[in-house]
Amino acid sequence: MVQRRYHRRVQLPIAIVAVFVMLWGALWGSFLNVVVYRVPAGLSVVHPRSRCPQCGSPITWWQNIPVLSWALLGGRCHHCKTWISVRYPLVEAAAAVLALGVAWPWLPGLASGDVLPWQVAVGVLAEQCFVFALLAIALIDSDTFLVPDVLSLPLPLIGLGLAFAVGPLRGVTWQQSAAGALAGGGGLLAVQWLYAVLTRREGLGTGDVKLMAGIGAFLGVQALPAVLLASALLGLLFVGGWSLVGRGKLAEDRGLSSIRHLAMPFGPFLAVGAVQWLLLHRMASHALARWF
Repeated sequence: MVQRRYHRRVQLPIAIVAVFVMLWGALWGSFLNVVVYRVPAGLSVVHPRSRCPQCGSPITWWQNIPVLSWALLGGRCHHCKTWISVRYPLVEAAAAVLALGVAWPWLPGLASGDVLPWQVAVGVLAEQCFVFALLAIALIDSDTFLVPDVLSLPLPLIGLGLAFAVGPLRGVTWQQSAAGALAGGGGLLAVQWLYAVLTRREGLGTGDVKLMAGIGAFLGVQALPAVLLASALLGLLFVGGWSLVGRGKLAEDRGLSSIRHLAMPFGPFLAVGAVQWLLLHRMASHALARWF
């Protein structure tokens, strides 16, 4: 079926659109900082309002402007002067960049009229939801070795719904999405069981299994080999680099007989591998389309 072209063209310059998208992402990054702090503690992410964890003073609106407020305050609480971790503005900046990276490939189709506005809205918002969830999961997992169900379990359903809505535009049909969820979750579940049987130790956590099901649903079954390979390589590079920086004492410092027994969260590497596929695969596809 030939899709009708939408004849009202977007008039805003692309640079202005990019700025608004990054501001949108930075605001979500500020919220993600709340999620990363409160979800593992079992606290509400909407009440009470944000406050300094040291002195308990509420954070006013001008002290909560993404990235800018941290710089203006010199990285310290306005009231008690306690140091505020640099991770807060870095998360906000990362969310801004991810928001733009997800939205950018959709903008030319919207401007030319090849893609309907509702399709762009659904595609961009769902994919931004995906990468924001991955960012929060990566941070929480690195802090607590926990992949929260509240963040991972909705991903397969959202991914499958996205495939039904705009799957052909993304190159992920609903069949590929469903197969990706089953293969991603089922495949890691089988690996988890086999590793436990062979070594009598827990390897992958169940949270990683649920996360991989969500990644498979969003990216399709065809993306799983590349995502898993990238995640494994990133994990190996991280351990190797950490060992070199620590002069080979990483295992000894944790009381382990071998680096092979080092416990590490796998969720952050799965998240990075999934984002790499989402952004780089699409960029490569567009580049090839221009040349061929």
